[in-house]
Amino acid sequence: MPELPEVETIKRDLTKLIVDKKILDIKTDSVKQVQPSLGVVKKAVMGTTIKKIGRRAKLLQVFLSNGKILVVHLKLTGRLLVRDKNDPQDDWQRVLITLSGGKELRFCDLRKFGWIKLLDARSWTLEAEKFGPEPFSKEFTIICLKKIFSKTRRAIKIVLMDQNKIAGIGNIYASEALFLAKIDPRKSAKQLGNQAIEQLKKAIIKVLKAGIKYRGASDHDYLDALGQKGSYQDHFLVYGREGKKCFDCKGKVAKIKLSGRGTYFCPKCQK
Repeated sequence: MPELPEVETIKRDLTKLIVDKKILDIKTDSVKQVQPSLGVVKKAVMGTTIKKIGRRAKLLQVFLSNGKILVVHLKLTGRLLVRDKNDPQDDWQRVLITLSGGKELRFCDLRKFGWIKLLDARSWTLEAEKFGPEPFSKEFTIICLKKIFSKTRRAIKIVLMDQNKIAGIGNIYASEALFLAKIDPRKSAKQLGNQAIEQLKKAIIKVLKAGIKYRGASDHDYLDALGQKGSYQDHFLVYGREGKKCFDCKGKVAKIKLSGRGTYFCPKCQK
């Protein structure tokens, strides 16, 4: 599933490519992925201009000139691609938004778990409040993290991936940050001391910035808005490296399951 760096990369691409474009039409052959319905969405967005692109957690927002907002969740296999109208159809193309200037915004999704939802400003505000602090925000402090961790005995990796606790972090970047901070992913969040929390905060920021620098991780289905792969997968520290040498201690990277999710770590380095 695309995480904060991947969604942020798409947001920045879309800001350059489709802001100030007018929406001319919207079509779909997967009606359940356009909410509340294609008819309602089409009536609301036709003729509006795209004013701004936003990101909250793993969600993208397309802010329109009439005050409405198209919220996009890519889920596991979603892609949001900007194409010229004469370009060949993309794989798994589900929703087609025709734009001025001969451009198209294509929502592609192999597994059909993703969605595009029409909201007004008030509804979006309520939706956005469900998420925890953004890692790059001023609210993301040691005190904030200490408060979050002190209230749960769950494994720290699971807490990092809980969008209600912290926004945008998923399986890849949780594993990478915990390796940098030298924290066992199975350790109870409540057991982390001040020094460990400070190390973890720095590690989270570092791996997320690296993910953005390399335009996301394309170890599975992720592509940026231009249909190009990111390259952060070439810089993984532990994720996907089961049985390979740890970059620090030269021991072997292990893989376990936590809450059903594959979790990579170095048993020697991460205590």
